Amino acid sequence: MTDVYGICRQSILPLYKEPSFDSALVSQLLFGECYQVRKITSTQNWYKIFHEDTELEGWITSKSLKNINSDEYQEFLNQDFQVVTSPVAVIEYLGTNLYLLPGSRLHFSDLELFNWQDHIGFTGSVRSHAIKSSREELIDIALKYLNAPFQSGGRSIFGLDEKLGFALIYSTAGYGWKDQRLPGKMIPSSNIIPGDLLIFKDLESKITHMSMYLGAEEVMWMDEKMKISDIDEWESIQKTNAGSRFEVEGRSILS
Repeated sequence: MTDVYGICRQSILPLYKEPSFDSALVSQLLFGECYQVRKITSTQNWYKIFHEDTELEGWITSKSLKNINSDEYQEFLNQDFQVVTSPVAVIEYLGTNLYLLPGSRLHFSDLELFNWQDHIGFTGSVRSHAIKSSREELIDIALKYLNAPFQSGGRSIFGLDEKLGFALIYSTAGYGWKDQRLPGKMIPSSNIIPGDLLIFKDLESKITHMSMYLGAEEVMWMDEKMKISDIDEWESIQKTNAGSRFEVEGRSILS
């Protein structure tokens, strides 16, 4: 199925590895994010979808499917939109209040001729996705996720996956991040400035861990929750849990 498209019209939409509620969570979609349908079960109760922003696939229930046509899909992907930056926002949708999480999308640009926030009944803060954030704004976005508990596949302040979490933070700030490819460029770890990433690589297990440099020798990283630590403490913890061969590199996303 290559011509069926949809959009998330609930606060958060889980993507499962298999067409079952007992399956592992692959990821989550937020309000306003679009997807393409790839498969459907014989019972027509489950749809396998492809989320282009993260390049991840997963299964959603048929009750969650909200169809859009191909023109709308391309428009939503390629035109500017507003992305929620407040911890919780509220929109009037289908006659009731719907709560939106950071990273949710509202498909209105700054060029709209009407005050869309009043027109649709919106409370919260947003930013134009087409305008890339400064380092200060990026860090402000990141700090919204402080104390978010770890959840494999999670993409919200109520449960956050390490890699998906950092990808969501940078995406909210206007910087694309596909699942298998880090944006930006590699730099020496000694050259990082606030807003850059530190990436610890265990060369034996091939496991990587990330942290965002906040300045003043502090980093934000995921343990059992998103937390702030001294940079030396973070690196020492990673070394303790790694094998004998490892490396630490910096990555500048905003360069």
